[in-house]
Amino acid sequence: MDKPSEVRKKLFEVLGYQPNLPIPGVVTKVNGDVCEVLIGNDYTATDVKLKATIDAVGNNELLLSPKVGSNVLLLSLSGDFNNLTLVKMDELELFQFKQGDVSVAVGTDGLLEVKKGSVSLFSLLTQLATTIKAITVATPVGPSGTPLPPTLQKVKAFEDDLKTLLK
Repeated sequence: MDKPSEVRKKLFEVLGYQPNLPIPGVVTKVNGDVCEVLIGNDYTATDVKLKATIDAVGNNELLLSPKVGSNVLLLSLSGDFNNLTLVKMDELELFQFKQGDVSVAVGTDGLLEVKKGSVSLFSLLTQLATTIKAITVATPVGPSGTPLPPTLQKVKAFEDDLKTLLK
């Protein structure tokens, strides 16, 4: 028996699991929380997990999705090719964090999305800008008109900046 095999066997005896080395590959397809990875020149691993565990609930998760064509490293959770998990990627396509009904995501458009349930930060700030543009104030001679053009220009600039950051 060669030296690496002996070390692997001893580690298995001591630790109780089969250690493995990272497997390099190239992402060919991403679908939700799994992907397909080309390993070598002719083997495509399917259903490679993007999270170590995939549950049906999905209330608390961090999902990092690789860009198709990016180089990745995989590890096997069971010591064979049937239970591969992505552990490193060169290019990120999507970052998504969920905890309960709060979610934060950044996608290929480069825009940040922050939500709690059906309420998004973008929609709240858009609603604020709309309210400011329509504000009127009570005066001794009746209600005032809408804000003057300099104020409306500043609100418009705020809305434009908002659209470059959030969705």
